[in-house]
Amino acid sequence: MSAELNAEVTAETTAETNPEVTDITAETIVVGGGIAGMSCALKLKENGRDVLVITDELGGRVCYRPDLDSNFGAVFYMDNYTHSKKIVTSKGSLNVKLGDLMLHTSPTKAFKGVSWTMFTSLPQMLKFMKFMKKTFIPEYSAYKKDCETMQVKDAMEKHPMMKRYFHMKASEVIAEVGVDKICDNFISKFAYACTGSRIDELGGLDFLNVAQGVVIPLFDFTFDKDAYAQKIDNRVIIDTIVSVEKTEDGWKVTGKDGAEYSCKNLVLATTGLTTQKLLDIPEVRQPTTLVSYLVKGTPNAEIAKAGSHYYSDMFDIIACAGRGDGTFNVFSRTEIDLGEYFEEYEVLYYRVWPEALFTYGEQIQPQDWDENLWIAGDINGLGLEPAAISGVYAANRILGVA
Repeated sequence: MSAELNAEVTAETTAETNPEVTDITAETIVVGGGIAGMSCALKLKENGRDVLVITDELGGRVCYRPDLDSNFGAVFYMDNYTHSKKIVTSKGSLNVKLGDLMLHTSPTKAFKGVSWTMFTSLPQMLKFMKFMKKTFIPEYSAYKKDCETMQVKDAMEKHPMMKRYFHMKASEVIAEVGVDKICDNFISKFAYACTGSRIDELGGLDFLNVAQGVVIPLFDFTFDKDAYAQKIDNRVIIDTIVSVEKTEDGWKVTGKDGAEYSCKNLVLATTGLTTQKLLDIPEVRQPTTLVSYLVKGTPNAEIAKAGSHYYSDMFDIIACAGRGDGTFNVFSRTEIDLGEYFEEYEVLYYRVWPEALFTYGEQIQPQDWDENLWIAGDINGLGLEPAAISGVYAANRILGVA
C-alpha cells in the first residue's frame, strides 16, 4: 500500500474516512483499533508480517486526551498487565489514600477509608488478600498465559476454577470466600467503580479480575496515537466497517462510504455488539454503559469532605476524584445531574460509552470463528489485559504458534 493511502493518525483524529481508497489489500486486516486490535497488529508487526488496522478511532476505550491530560475510557493498568504495557505509557503509581477516600453505601451512610467501620472489617480484608494471592491470582495468571495460545473456551476447560467462577455471580463468590463485610464496605465499591455493574449481576470471574487491584499496584497512563501508529508503519486507516464477506482468497470488508479492503487473514477486534452484527452471532454477553466526565468546579459540602469518592451500586454515580487543580474526574453509569455534586461547574469534556464493558451473560464465543477469521476484544472477558490477550491469541494463530 502506498504511503499516500495511509490515514495520518494524530492525537486530534477521531473519525476520518478515506473516500479516495477503493480497494486495498493486506495479508492481515485487523478491524478495530482498541487494545485488542492494537495488540494483535503490534504482535504481527514485531514478527515481520503485513498488517493493516481499520478503525473508526485508534485507541478505542484507551481514550487519552493529551490537551487535558486525562483518560476518558480505561483509567489504569495493573502491574501484571504484560501486553497492555506495550501500548500505553506509565505516568506512575495510581494511589488512593484511604484517609482521603469516602465510601458511600447509601444516601444516609458514608464513611472514610480510615474509620471504625473499615477497621472492624480488617480481618476479612486480610482473608480476601490471602485468597487472592494464594488461590486466585496464581491460577488466573496461568489461565491468562494459556489464553495467548488457546481459545478462552478451551483455556477454561484446562482451568476449571476459572470456568466455575465465570458461571458464578460476584455475590456468590463473596459469600463463598466469606468476605461479605469488607466487600460491602470497600471491595464491591471498587469493582463497581471499575465496571459500572451491580454486584448481584456481575460475573464472579470478572469481579475477581478487577479485584486484583486491591492487592496488585495500579498505574496511571497516557497513550500516544502517533507513537503507536509509527510502530506499525502507520498502517492505519480511519473508517467504519459495515460488512464482512468471505471470498475465494480470504476476506473482504467494506467501509461505510464503499471503500473495499481485501485480505487473507481477518481479525474482528470490534466492540461486542458490532462483532455480533457483522458476523450475525445469535447471542453475546451484554454491555454496561459508562460515562466519563472531566469537570472544573466547586464541589458541594459532601464532595469536599474527601479527595476521592467510591459509591455502591445503588447510585448512578460510581466514582469522583479530585485532581488537585480544581478539576475532577467523575464516572457514572448514565448521564447524571452534576449539580447534585457541585455548587458550580463546567464540563471540560465528557464521553459516553454505550458498550463500555461486556459483563452481563455467560456466553463464551469461539475466537476461531471461520477459516482465517478470528474474533478479538473483551467479548469473553472484561478489562485491558484480557482484551489485549485476545488480540495476541489471534496474532499467534496467524503466526502458527497457537
